[in-house]
Amino acid sequence: MKGIIAAGILLFMFNSVALARDFEGGYAVYGAGGETCKAYLKSVKTGARQDYFIDWTIGYLTAFNVIMPNTYNILGESDFASAQGWLTRHCNRYKNQLFINAAIKLTEVLYPLRYQSGLKKPAPSLKDVGKAVK
Repeated sequence: MKGIIAAGILLFMFNSVALARDFEGGYAVYGAGGETCKAYLKSVKTGARQDYFIDWTIGYLTAFNVIMPNTYNILGESDFASAQGWLTRHCNRYKNQLFINAAIKLTEVLYPLRYQSGLKKPAPSLKDVGKAVK
């Protein structure tokens, strides 16, 4: 039952985010977010343009922390290296997906485990939500 409630809350929350798009459901994407997962994987493999993707991802996660209510740190107990590992695994499955969509999916997975303030840890534990990033 808790899982159904959590899924409903997440669906409502991310549906609200979707309302921030234009009347056709679109939005402008800048930088590495507009690249494909295939381009991201190439940067991971070769090291070329890797800073481009890392810097963009850091900015995206920081903006997420600023914009989303009750979110101090979307990574929660995870770290950036774990988030990069998750993005790499996700992009290996969906090579033609835009990198921004992979980042959005990452934040959807991490959201229940986020730190809601600088003083508190997230309410659910990994046992409750399942393995999010690791």
